[in-house]
Amino acid sequence: MKKIINALAVSSMLLLLAACSYTGKAQNVMSAGDLLDKSQEAMETSLKSVQSHIVYDETEVTVKDGDLENPERAGVKFDMSTVAFLDPVKVHTETKVTPRGTAPWNMDVYQVDDRVFVTDDKNNKWDELSFGSIAEVFGTLVSGVNPIVDLSKFKEFEDDFILQPIDYGYALKLSLDRNQLKQFKEIFPDIGSSQEGFDMVDRLDIVITFNNRTLYVTGFTMSSYIKTYKDSNSYRSQQKLNATYSYFNDAENFELPKEVKDLTSK
Repeated sequence: MKKIINALAVSSMLLLLAACSYTGKAQNVMSAGDLLDKSQEAMETSLKSVQSHIVYDETEVTVKDGDLENPERAGVKFDMSTVAFLDPVKVHTETKVTPRGTAPWNMDVYQVDDRVFVTDDKNNKWDELSFGSIAEVFGTLVSGVNPIVDLSKFKEFEDDFILQPIDYGYALKLSLDRNQLKQFKEIFPDIGSSQEGFDMVDRLDIVITFNNRTLYVTGFTMSSYIKTYKDSNSYRSQQKLNATYSYFNDAENFELPKEVKDLTSK
């Protein structure tokens, strides 16, 4: 009996080791580049609607001529809720805009195909913006993750991402240094200070999360703290972005305002 028990114990251990070995190999089958490609393809082919919530907060502190006692501060915060239908394109984004030092105000943006319409509670008038103006209004990073993440913009860093399994999915983690910042700013020019100079990266971290079944992106976070020096001035830029995505292919439909309908008919 003792020999039988020992044999069973050894067999169980061998099976456990084999399972662990198989699991380890399975986790290494997919690279970060594979995940980026497969997720992009999944969202382009099967994602029809989505809701997102994005909070973007940026602050820049300027110190002129080394005057640390009188820094100049500027910045803005966007709190954005989006409902998007992707084929055909119909997107509604409600945004609370809070510039530093002034009262907040609300903005409504609708996109229908390649046409963009905007109003706010400051003038209560609908205007049509040129296509691509979303990046001018909210910045290149925000436009790159709203209403979904454009993963093609991160392909250049596929070898730098770290792929990790998480509950119900995967996470891609990326930390960039000063040498990579220049490359990153070619894609997202509004990262860091608005001033050109010598950059020092204290922090530039990105995390993208994916659902393991659909491979849709479920979250995107970025946190950066970058110092820029030019002549005798210094600029400290801090930017944070947190985006969550939900209601995949189950977003609640919405009607276009009459004013927008009238504009699209012209």
